[in-house]
Amino acid sequence: MKLLSVGLTGTTDDIRARLQQDCISLKQEGFRVAIDEINKGNYTFLGCNVIEGELSFRNYERIKNLLKTYVAKILAELIILREEKKIVKKIIEHNYYYFSADEQNIVYDNTLKNLNSNNEVFSDFGRTTRHNTILTKIVDYLDNHHELVLDGFINFRLKEYRERLVEIVDSAVDDLMMDLEYKEFIRVLRYFVDIQEPQVEEVHVLLNDNGNFRILDIEGKAINNQQFVDFLNESEINPEDLLITALITISPYNIMIHSTNPSAAQNVIETIKSIFEGRVAVCEGCPICRKK
Repeated sequence: MKLLSVGLTGTTDDIRARLQQDCISLKQEGFRVAIDEINKGNYTFLGCNVIEGELSFRNYERIKNLLKTYVAKILAELIILREEKKIVKKIIEHNYYYFSADEQNIVYDNTLKNLNSNNEVFSDFGRTTRHNTILTKIVDYLDNHHELVLDGFINFRLKEYRERLVEIVDSAVDDLMMDLEYKEFIRVLRYFVDIQEPQVEEVHVLLNDNGNFRILDIEGKAINNQQFVDFLNESEINPEDLLITALITISPYNIMIHSTNPSAAQNVIETIKSIFEGRVAVCEGCPICRKK
């Protein structure tokens, strides 16, 4: 007697083995469940059939519910581990077909990273949550149907799940665009630095925990470039951008950075290093740092 049937594409050996393993407990009760395969076009249907043991209505319902639970767990894991990657790839190829292959690969990798991380932005869509949501929907479906075709189930019964995947792909695209804009920003600033002659040999940048800074010359005196001072008085931009503007205006040949908390200032330090490539060093402790 056939109880359930599942239509799948691709390899089915591992799924069949899992089902057979799960059904061992039924054999101990006198019920042997056989898993058969039928190929229909691109699909392989795995059928779960009881071939030994008398089935009363009570036994039929109990065995069917057990099989339904086994199948739902296996399919939920399959969707999360295998099908989810295919869905993400299709979303990228369809919605961002104009991206280069490298850009699509970056978006794909970052999407999977977000899906498998503890990112607070997607905390309500973590792996466990996704698995449990899909598991519940499969169980609900099998309550009313004896056959489930996985592709159709994903397309028509998991719309909210696929919509969330689209959102996470879009977020990965936003991150890529920001990264490209940042690299272009750095490239332009590096160009300005490269085309102008250094005005001073060396400066020392003093950074505190609040992001405020001072710029000293090689003798330890504050540098007061009038052009920068005028810009500082009129500007409302943040201290990090001001520092970068000041250094480009002064255009030193060498930059030594002193920071009370280098890890907190890591972003601005890396930006300065990118713009003034090969000209920047970070102090690891000196009298100037102690005086700060």
